[in-house]
Amino acid sequence: MIKILHKAEPNTIEISTKLAENYDINCAKMIVRIGAWIRELNVNINDELPEDTIGLPEQLKQSFTLPEELSYEIVMKDRYLTIGPIIAFVAFRGKSSMSPRKMELFRLRFADYQKIKGLVFICAANGIEPSTKTIEGYYYNPNGKDRESRWIYGVFPYPNAVYKRKPVSGFRYNDLISSIGNRVINSFFFIKDDIAKMCQRDQKFQQYFPYTEMLQDEEQLNSLITKHQFVYLKPANGCQGIGIYKVTLDGQGNFQFINRRRKMFTLAAGQQLKNFIDKCKRKNYIIQQGIESGADHKQVDFRVYAQKDQKGQWVCQGMIARVGKKGAVVTNLYFTEKLLPGLKAIETTFKVDHKTAEGIQADIYKQCIGVCEEIDKRFGNYGDVAIDVMVDANHRVWILEINKDFGYQSLVKLKNRPLLRTLYTTPFEYAKMLAGF
Repeated sequence: MIKILHKAEPNTIEISTKLAENYDINCAKMIVRIGAWIRELNVNINDELPEDTIGLPEQLKQSFTLPEELSYEIVMKDRYLTIGPIIAFVAFRGKSSMSPRKMELFRLRFADYQKIKGLVFICAANGIEPSTKTIEGYYYNPNGKDRESRWIYGVFPYPNAVYKRKPVSGFRYNDLISSIGNRVINSFFFIKDDIAKMCQRDQKFQQYFPYTEMLQDEEQLNSLITKHQFVYLKPANGCQGIGIYKVTLDGQGNFQFINRRRKMFTLAAGQQLKNFIDKCKRKNYIIQQGIESGADHKQVDFRVYAQKDQKGQWVCQGMIARVGKKGAVVTNLYFTEKLLPGLKAIETTFKVDHKTAEGIQADIYKQCIGVCEEIDKRFGNYGDVAIDVMVDANHRVWILEINKDFGYQSLVKLKNRPLLRTLYTTPFEYAKMLAGF
Protein backbone atom coordinates (compact mmCIF):
# COMPACT_ATOMS: atom_id res chain seq x y z
CA MET A 1 0.00 0.00 0.00
CA ILE A 2 1.19 3.51 -0.72
CA LYS A 3 0.06 7.00 0.16
CA ILE A 4 0.16 10.02 -2.13
CA LEU A 5 0.87 13.67 -1.39
CA HIS A 6 0.43 16.68 -3.67
CA LYS A 7 3.75 18.39 -3.00
CA ALA A 8 6.06 17.88 -5.98
CA GLU A 9 7.25 20.46 -8.48
CA PRO A 10 5.44 20.73 -11.85
CA ASN A 11 6.07 17.76 -14.17
CA THR A 12 7.82 15.88 -11.35
CA ILE A 13 7.06 12.77 -9.31
CA GLU A 14 8.78 12.27 -5.98
CA ILE A 15 9.49 8.75 -4.76
CA SER A 16 10.52 7.84 -1.22
CA THR A 17 13.93 6.20 -0.88
CA LYS A 18 12.36 2.99 0.50
CA LEU A 19 9.89 2.77 -2.39
CA ALA A 20 12.65 3.36 -4.94
CA GLU A 21 14.66 0.52 -3.42
CA ASN A 22 11.71 -1.87 -3.27
CA TYR A 23 10.79 -1.33 -6.92
CA ASP A 24 14.32 -0.78 -8.24
CA ILE A 25 13.43 2.68 -9.53
CA ASN A 26 16.48 4.41 -10.96
CA CYS A 27 15.14 6.12 -14.10
CA ALA A 28 15.30 9.87 -14.70
CA LYS A 29 11.81 9.98 -16.21
CA MET A 30 8.82 7.68 -15.87
CA ILE A 31 5.39 7.43 -17.43
CA VAL A 32 2.75 7.79 -14.70
CA ARG A 33 -0.81 6.55 -15.09
CA ILE A 34 -3.69 7.49 -12.76
CA GLY A 35 -6.87 6.04 -14.19
CA ALA A 36 -6.81 7.08 -17.85
CA TRP A 37 -4.61 10.13 -17.10
CA ILE A 38 -1.06 9.54 -18.43
CA ARG A 39 1.96 11.83 -18.28
CA GLU A 40 5.72 11.49 -18.49
CA LEU A 41 7.24 13.03 -15.35
CA ASN A 42 10.72 13.72 -14.05
CA VAL A 43 11.74 11.44 -11.18
CA ASN A 44 13.08 12.81 -7.91
CA ILE A 45 14.11 10.33 -5.19
CA ASN A 46 13.33 12.17 -1.95
CA ASP A 47 14.75 10.72 1.28
CA GLU A 48 12.59 13.13 3.33
CA LEU A 49 9.34 11.53 2.16
CA PRO A 50 7.72 9.02 4.53
CA GLU A 51 8.21 5.38 3.52
CA ASP A 52 5.84 4.05 0.86
CA THR A 53 4.86 7.57 -0.19
CA ILE A 54 4.69 9.19 -3.61
CA GLY A 55 4.65 12.94 -4.19
CA LEU A 56 2.63 14.13 -7.17
CA PRO A 57 2.70 17.61 -8.75
CA GLU A 58 0.77 20.05 -6.58
CA GLN A 59 -0.92 21.50 -9.66
CA LEU A 60 -2.61 18.15 -10.28
CA LYS A 61 -5.25 19.19 -7.75
CA GLN A 62 -6.52 21.68 -10.33
CA SER A 63 -7.24 18.88 -12.83
CA PHE A 64 -8.98 16.25 -10.70
CA THR A 65 -9.51 14.87 -7.20
CA LEU A 66 -7.10 12.20 -5.93
CA PRO A 67 -7.70 11.91 -2.16
CA GLU A 68 -4.60 11.80 0.02
CA GLU A 69 -6.29 9.94 2.88
CA LEU A 70 -6.82 6.78 0.79
CA SER A 71 -4.35 3.93 0.38
CA TYR A 72 -3.37 2.94 -3.15
CA GLU A 73 -1.54 0.13 -4.89
CA ILE A 74 1.08 0.60 -7.58
CA VAL A 75 2.11 -1.48 -10.57
CA MET A 76 5.61 -0.85 -11.93
CA LYS A 77 6.59 -2.20 -15.34
CA ASP A 78 9.68 -0.85 -17.11
CA ARG A 79 9.21 2.95 -16.94
CA TYR A 80 5.44 2.75 -16.43
CA LEU A 81 4.06 3.44 -12.94
CA THR A 82 0.33 2.92 -12.44
CA ILE A 83 -1.35 4.22 -9.27
CA GLY A 84 -4.77 2.88 -8.38
CA PRO A 85 -7.07 1.21 -8.76
CA ILE A 86 -9.43 3.96 -9.91
CA ILE A 87 -12.94 2.49 -10.29
CA ALA A 88 -16.16 4.28 -11.29
CA PHE A 89 -19.56 2.88 -10.32
CA VAL A 90 -22.32 4.29 -12.57
CA ALA A 91 -25.30 3.97 -10.22
CA PHE A 92 -27.44 6.94 -11.34
CA ARG A 93 -28.74 8.34 -14.60
CA GLY A 94 -28.65 11.98 -13.50
CA LYS A 95 -26.18 13.66 -11.14
CA SER A 96 -28.93 15.85 -9.68
CA SER A 97 -30.18 12.74 -7.87
CA MET A 98 -26.91 12.27 -5.99
CA SER A 99 -26.18 13.28 -2.38
CA PRO A 100 -24.39 11.76 0.64
CA ARG A 101 -27.80 10.58 1.88
CA LYS A 102 -28.41 8.68 -1.35
CA MET A 103 -24.87 7.28 -1.24
CA GLU A 104 -25.62 5.58 2.07
CA LEU A 105 -27.97 3.23 0.20
CA PHE A 106 -24.86 1.76 -1.43
CA ARG A 107 -22.82 1.35 1.73
CA LEU A 108 -23.03 -2.46 1.80
CA ARG A 109 -21.39 -2.54 -1.63
CA PHE A 110 -18.24 -1.23 0.03
CA ALA A 111 -18.19 -3.84 2.81
CA ASP A 112 -15.07 -5.43 1.28
CA TYR A 113 -13.35 -2.17 0.36
CA GLN A 114 -10.18 -3.25 2.17
CA LYS A 115 -9.73 -5.91 -0.53
CA ILE A 116 -9.97 -3.25 -3.25
CA LYS A 117 -8.26 -0.13 -1.88
CA GLY A 118 -7.68 2.85 -4.13
CA LEU A 119 -10.25 5.35 -5.34
CA VAL A 120 -13.76 3.95 -5.82
CA PHE A 121 -16.42 6.52 -6.60
CA ILE A 122 -20.14 6.55 -7.38
CA CYS A 123 -21.30 8.65 -10.30
CA ALA A 124 -24.16 9.34 -12.70
CA ALA A 125 -24.21 8.69 -16.43
CA ASN A 126 -24.47 12.39 -17.20
CA GLY A 127 -21.59 13.18 -14.83
CA ILE A 128 -19.13 11.89 -17.44
CA GLU A 129 -17.47 14.89 -19.10
CA PRO A 130 -15.64 14.05 -22.36
CA SER A 131 -14.17 17.54 -22.80
CA THR A 132 -12.04 17.21 -19.65
CA LYS A 133 -11.89 13.38 -19.40
CA THR A 134 -13.31 13.64 -15.89
CA ILE A 135 -16.33 12.36 -13.97
CA GLU A 136 -18.24 14.04 -11.14
CA GLY A 137 -19.21 11.88 -8.21
CA TYR A 138 -18.72 10.91 -4.58
CA TYR A 139 -15.81 8.78 -3.44
CA TYR A 140 -15.95 6.33 -0.57
CA ASN A 141 -13.82 7.26 2.45
CA PRO A 142 -13.49 4.14 4.65
CA ASN A 143 -12.49 6.29 7.63
CA GLY A 144 -15.63 8.43 7.56
CA LYS A 145 -17.69 8.44 10.76
CA ASP A 146 -20.96 9.68 9.26
CA ARG A 147 -22.46 9.98 5.80
CA GLU A 148 -21.04 13.46 5.21
CA SER A 149 -17.48 12.31 5.87
CA ARG A 150 -17.98 8.87 4.30
CA TRP A 151 -19.07 10.20 0.89
CA ILE A 152 -17.06 13.12 -0.42
CA TYR A 153 -17.74 15.00 -3.64
CA GLY A 154 -15.03 15.27 -6.24
CA VAL A 155 -14.18 15.50 -9.93
CA PHE A 156 -12.18 12.42 -10.81
CA PRO A 157 -10.07 11.30 -13.78
CA TYR A 158 -11.45 8.76 -16.20
CA PRO A 159 -10.96 5.49 -14.28
CA ASN A 160 -9.10 2.26 -14.97
CA ALA A 161 -12.41 0.36 -14.98
CA VAL A 162 -16.16 1.08 -14.84
CA TYR A 163 -18.97 -0.89 -13.22
CA LYS A 164 -22.10 0.22 -15.08
CA ARG A 165 -25.58 -0.29 -13.63
CA LYS A 166 -27.22 2.49 -15.65
CA PRO A 167 -27.02 3.11 -19.41
CA VAL A 168 -24.60 5.77 -20.62
CA SER A 169 -25.39 7.88 -23.70
CA GLY A 170 -23.52 7.14 -26.90
CA PHE A 171 -21.10 10.08 -27.11
CA ARG A 172 -20.11 9.80 -23.44
CA TYR A 173 -19.72 6.03 -23.64
CA ASN A 174 -17.69 6.17 -26.85
CA ASP A 175 -15.33 8.77 -25.40
CA LEU A 176 -14.94 6.71 -22.23
CA ILE A 177 -13.99 3.49 -24.02
CA SER A 178 -11.67 5.38 -26.35
CA SER A 179 -9.67 6.16 -23.20
CA ILE A 180 -10.05 2.99 -21.10
CA GLY A 181 -10.82 0.32 -23.71
CA ASN A 182 -12.84 -2.82 -22.95
CA ARG A 183 -12.87 -2.27 -19.20
CA VAL A 184 -16.57 -1.53 -18.70
CA ILE A 185 -18.64 -4.12 -16.82
CA ASN A 186 -22.06 -4.56 -18.50
CA SER A 187 -20.92 -2.41 -21.39
CA PHE A 188 -23.99 -2.61 -23.66
CA PHE A 189 -27.55 -2.70 -22.30
CA PHE A 190 -29.08 -5.05 -24.87
CA ILE A 191 -32.85 -5.48 -24.86
CA LYS A 192 -35.23 -8.27 -25.86
CA ASP A 193 -35.23 -7.48 -29.58
CA ASP A 194 -31.40 -7.64 -29.62
CA ILE A 195 -31.70 -11.17 -28.24
CA ALA A 196 -34.47 -12.03 -30.73
CA LYS A 197 -32.46 -10.80 -33.71
CA MET A 198 -29.35 -12.67 -32.53
CA CYS A 199 -31.42 -15.84 -32.10
CA GLN A 200 -32.65 -15.56 -35.69
CA ARG A 201 -29.06 -15.11 -36.95
CA ASP A 202 -27.32 -17.72 -34.81
CA GLN A 203 -28.58 -21.24 -34.11
CA LYS A 204 -26.01 -21.80 -31.35
CA PHE A 205 -27.31 -18.77 -29.50
CA GLN A 206 -30.96 -19.72 -30.11
CA GLN A 207 -30.55 -23.07 -28.33
CA TYR A 208 -30.50 -21.36 -24.92
CA PHE A 209 -33.86 -19.64 -25.39
CA PRO A 210 -37.45 -20.52 -26.24
CA TYR A 211 -37.94 -19.96 -29.97
CA THR A 212 -38.06 -16.19 -30.49
CA GLU A 213 -38.79 -13.87 -33.42
CA MET A 214 -39.75 -10.25 -33.93
CA LEU A 215 -43.56 -9.98 -34.07
CA GLN A 216 -44.74 -9.65 -37.70
CA ASP A 217 -48.32 -10.61 -38.49
CA GLU A 218 -51.37 -12.81 -37.87
CA GLU A 219 -50.01 -15.69 -39.95
CA GLN A 220 -46.85 -15.85 -37.84
CA LEU A 221 -48.86 -15.66 -34.60
CA ASN A 222 -51.21 -18.44 -35.69
CA SER A 223 -48.35 -20.64 -36.90
CA LEU A 224 -46.34 -20.39 -33.69
CA ILE A 225 -49.35 -20.98 -31.44
CA THR A 226 -50.26 -24.05 -33.50
CA LYS A 227 -46.70 -25.33 -33.10
CA HIS A 228 -46.13 -24.47 -29.42
CA GLN A 229 -49.71 -24.42 -27.95
CA PHE A 230 -49.20 -20.89 -26.62
CA VAL A 231 -46.82 -17.94 -27.03
CA TYR A 232 -45.83 -14.76 -25.23
CA LEU A 233 -45.81 -11.30 -26.75
CA LYS A 234 -43.28 -9.05 -25.01
CA PRO A 235 -42.23 -5.42 -25.56
CA ALA A 236 -38.56 -5.26 -26.54
CA ASN A 237 -37.68 -2.76 -23.84
CA GLY A 238 -40.21 -3.78 -21.21
CA CYS A 239 -39.71 -4.56 -17.53
CA GLN A 240 -41.76 -5.71 -14.53
CA GLY A 241 -43.98 -7.74 -16.86
CA ILE A 242 -45.58 -4.56 -18.26
CA GLY A 243 -47.11 -5.12 -21.68
CA ILE A 244 -46.66 -8.92 -21.70
CA TYR A 245 -49.45 -11.10 -23.10
CA LYS A 246 -49.92 -14.85 -23.08
CA VAL A 247 -51.74 -15.83 -26.28
CA THR A 248 -53.64 -19.05 -27.03
CA LEU A 249 -56.31 -20.19 -29.50
CA ASP A 250 -59.80 -21.08 -28.27
CA GLY A 251 -62.02 -23.81 -29.72
CA GLN A 252 -63.44 -21.44 -32.36
CA GLY A 253 -60.02 -20.34 -33.60
CA ASN A 254 -60.12 -16.96 -31.85
CA PHE A 255 -57.03 -15.53 -30.18
CA GLN A 256 -57.20 -15.27 -26.38
CA PHE A 257 -54.90 -12.74 -24.70
CA ILE A 258 -54.10 -12.67 -20.97
CA ASN A 259 -52.12 -9.76 -19.53
CA ARG A 260 -49.98 -9.63 -16.38
CA ARG A 261 -53.02 -8.74 -14.26
CA ARG A 262 -54.74 -11.93 -15.48
CA LYS A 263 -57.33 -9.97 -17.47
CA MET A 264 -58.45 -11.80 -20.60
CA PHE A 265 -59.77 -10.54 -23.92
CA THR A 266 -60.45 -12.27 -27.24
CA LEU A 267 -59.78 -11.11 -30.79
CA ALA A 268 -61.02 -12.82 -33.92
CA ALA A 269 -58.79 -13.16 -36.95
CA GLY A 270 -59.05 -10.16 -39.24
CA GLN A 271 -58.86 -6.38 -38.94
CA GLN A 272 -59.16 -6.18 -35.12
CA LEU A 273 -56.27 -8.56 -34.66
CA LYS A 274 -54.24 -6.79 -37.35
CA ASN A 275 -54.74 -3.44 -35.60
CA PHE A 276 -53.61 -4.94 -32.30
CA ILE A 277 -50.50 -6.52 -33.87
CA ASP A 278 -49.65 -3.27 -35.66
CA LYS A 279 -49.88 -1.43 -32.35
CA CYS A 280 -47.51 -3.96 -30.77
CA LYS A 281 -45.09 -3.76 -33.70
CA ARG A 282 -44.75 -0.01 -33.21
CA LYS A 283 -43.35 -0.87 -29.75
CA ASN A 284 -41.00 -3.51 -31.16
CA TYR A 285 -42.67 -6.56 -29.67
CA ILE A 286 -41.12 -10.01 -29.81
CA ILE A 287 -43.03 -13.28 -30.01
CA GLN A 288 -41.68 -16.14 -27.93
CA GLN A 289 -42.48 -19.82 -27.61
CA GLY A 290 -44.44 -20.57 -24.45
CA ILE A 291 -42.85 -22.98 -21.99
CA GLU A 292 -44.89 -24.99 -19.51
CA SER A 293 -43.31 -25.01 -16.08
CA GLY A 294 -42.80 -28.39 -14.47
CA ALA A 295 -45.04 -27.19 -11.61
CA ASP A 296 -48.74 -28.04 -11.55
CA HIS A 297 -50.84 -25.13 -12.88
CA LYS A 298 -48.45 -22.49 -11.59
CA GLN A 299 -45.72 -20.43 -13.20
CA VAL A 300 -42.41 -21.16 -11.47
CA ASP A 301 -39.22 -19.57 -12.64
CA PHE A 302 -35.77 -19.30 -11.19
CA ARG A 303 -33.56 -16.25 -10.92
CA VAL A 304 -29.86 -17.07 -11.13
CA TYR A 305 -27.26 -14.49 -10.11
CA ALA A 306 -24.15 -14.78 -12.28
CA GLN A 307 -21.01 -12.68 -11.88
CA LYS A 308 -17.38 -12.63 -12.88
CA ASP A 309 -15.00 -13.13 -9.98
CA GLN A 310 -11.61 -11.60 -9.22
CA LYS A 311 -10.08 -13.86 -11.89
CA GLY A 312 -12.58 -12.76 -14.53
CA GLN A 313 -14.34 -16.16 -14.54
CA TRP A 314 -18.12 -16.52 -14.66
CA VAL A 315 -19.63 -18.07 -11.53
CA CYS A 316 -23.23 -18.60 -10.42
CA GLN A 317 -23.44 -17.08 -6.95
CA GLY A 318 -26.88 -18.37 -6.06
CA MET A 319 -30.46 -18.89 -7.14
CA ILE A 320 -33.98 -18.25 -5.91
CA ALA A 321 -37.37 -19.41 -7.18
CA ARG A 322 -40.50 -17.34 -7.71
CA VAL A 323 -43.85 -19.14 -7.63
CA GLY A 324 -46.48 -17.13 -9.47
CA LYS A 325 -50.04 -16.69 -8.32
CA LYS A 326 -52.51 -19.10 -9.90
CA GLY A 327 -53.09 -18.12 -13.53
CA ALA A 328 -50.33 -15.50 -13.46
CA VAL A 329 -48.55 -14.73 -16.73
CA VAL A 330 -45.46 -13.25 -15.05
CA THR A 331 -43.60 -13.91 -11.80
CA ASN A 332 -42.08 -10.55 -10.91
CA LEU A 333 -42.41 -9.78 -7.21
CA TYR A 334 -45.86 -8.15 -7.31
CA PHE A 335 -47.38 -11.24 -8.93
CA THR A 336 -45.46 -13.80 -6.88
CA GLU A 337 -47.28 -16.06 -4.44
CA LYS A 338 -44.10 -17.08 -2.64
CA LEU A 339 -40.33 -17.04 -2.83
CA LEU A 340 -38.16 -20.06 -2.14
CA PRO A 341 -34.43 -20.83 -2.05
CA GLY A 342 -33.51 -22.39 -5.40
CA LEU A 343 -32.62 -25.94 -4.32
CA LYS A 344 -35.65 -26.27 -2.06
CA ALA A 345 -37.90 -25.06 -4.89
CA ILE A 346 -36.52 -27.71 -7.26
CA GLU A 347 -37.24 -30.45 -4.71
CA THR A 348 -40.82 -29.31 -4.10
CA THR A 349 -41.67 -28.30 -7.68
CA PHE A 350 -40.45 -31.49 -9.32
CA LYS A 351 -40.97 -33.75 -6.29
CA VAL A 352 -37.41 -35.10 -6.47
CA ASP A 353 -34.84 -36.06 -3.84
CA HIS A 354 -31.94 -33.82 -2.84
CA LYS A 355 -29.37 -35.47 -5.11
CA THR A 356 -31.60 -35.18 -8.18
CA ALA A 357 -32.34 -31.56 -7.29
CA GLU A 358 -28.61 -30.84 -7.15
CA GLY A 359 -28.26 -32.32 -10.64
CA ILE A 360 -31.02 -30.05 -11.98
CA GLN A 361 -29.39 -27.05 -10.30
CA ALA A 362 -26.06 -27.98 -11.90
CA ASP A 363 -27.78 -28.07 -15.32
CA ILE A 364 -29.31 -24.64 -14.66
CA TYR A 365 -25.92 -23.21 -13.70
CA LYS A 366 -24.24 -24.79 -16.73
CA GLN A 367 -26.75 -23.19 -19.10
CA CYS A 368 -26.43 -19.81 -17.36
CA ILE A 369 -22.63 -19.83 -17.57
CA GLY A 370 -22.91 -20.88 -21.21
CA VAL A 371 -25.23 -18.03 -22.16
CA CYS A 372 -23.06 -15.53 -20.24
CA GLU A 373 -20.04 -16.59 -22.27
CA GLU A 374 -22.09 -16.15 -25.44
CA ILE A 375 -23.26 -12.61 -24.61
CA ASP A 376 -19.62 -11.69 -23.94
CA LYS A 377 -18.80 -12.77 -27.50
CA ARG A 378 -21.76 -11.05 -29.14
CA PHE A 379 -22.69 -7.89 -27.25
CA GLY A 380 -19.87 -6.60 -25.05
CA ASN A 381 -18.22 -7.20 -21.71
CA TYR A 382 -20.42 -8.36 -18.83
CA GLY A 383 -19.86 -9.35 -15.24
CA ASP A 384 -23.04 -8.87 -13.22
CA VAL A 385 -26.37 -10.24 -14.47
CA ALA A 386 -29.54 -11.89 -13.15
CA ILE A 387 -30.84 -14.62 -15.44
CA ASP A 388 -34.49 -15.69 -15.41
CA VAL A 389 -34.81 -19.40 -16.12
CA MET A 390 -37.62 -21.91 -16.50
CA VAL A 391 -37.37 -25.69 -16.22
CA ASP A 392 -39.98 -27.73 -18.07
CA ALA A 393 -41.51 -31.10 -17.11
CA ASN A 394 -38.65 -32.90 -18.88
CA HIS A 395 -36.13 -30.90 -16.80
CA ARG A 396 -34.91 -28.98 -19.83
CA VAL A 397 -33.53 -25.56 -18.89
CA TRP A 398 -34.73 -22.50 -20.83
CA ILE A 399 -33.27 -18.99 -20.53
CA LEU A 400 -36.11 -16.44 -20.46
CA GLU A 401 -34.28 -13.16 -19.89
CA ILE A 402 -30.90 -11.71 -18.95
CA ASN A 403 -31.18 -8.66 -16.67
CA LYS A 404 -28.45 -6.05 -16.17
CA ASP A 405 -30.09 -3.41 -13.94
CA PHE A 406 -31.90 -5.85 -11.65
CA GLY A 407 -33.21 -5.43 -8.11
CA TYR A 408 -32.54 -7.33 -4.91
CA GLN A 409 -35.96 -7.21 -3.22
CA SER A 410 -36.47 -10.98 -3.41
CA LEU A 411 -33.22 -11.62 -1.54
CA VAL A 412 -34.18 -9.03 1.07
CA LYS A 413 -37.51 -10.79 1.60
CA LEU A 414 -35.72 -14.14 1.93
CA LYS A 415 -33.27 -12.51 4.39
CA ASN A 416 -30.35 -13.93 2.43
CA ARG A 417 -27.81 -11.36 3.59
CA PRO A 418 -24.70 -13.45 2.75
CA LEU A 419 -25.74 -13.70 -0.91
CA LEU A 420 -26.66 -10.00 -0.96
CA ARG A 421 -23.20 -9.08 0.30
CA THR A 422 -21.55 -11.32 -2.30
CA LEU A 423 -23.58 -9.79 -5.12
CA TYR A 424 -22.93 -6.25 -3.94
CA THR A 425 -19.16 -6.60 -3.54
CA THR A 426 -17.95 -9.06 -6.20
CA PRO A 427 -18.22 -6.63 -9.17
CA PHE A 428 -15.57 -4.43 -7.55
CA GLU A 429 -13.22 -7.41 -7.30
CA TYR A 430 -13.69 -8.01 -11.02
CA ALA A 431 -13.28 -4.27 -11.72
CA LYS A 432 -9.97 -4.32 -9.83
CA MET A 433 -8.78 -7.18 -12.02
CA LEU A 434 -9.87 -5.29 -15.15
CA ALA A 435 -7.96 -2.27 -13.86
CA GLY A 436 -4.76 -4.31 -13.81
CA PHE A 437 -4.31 -4.65 -10.04
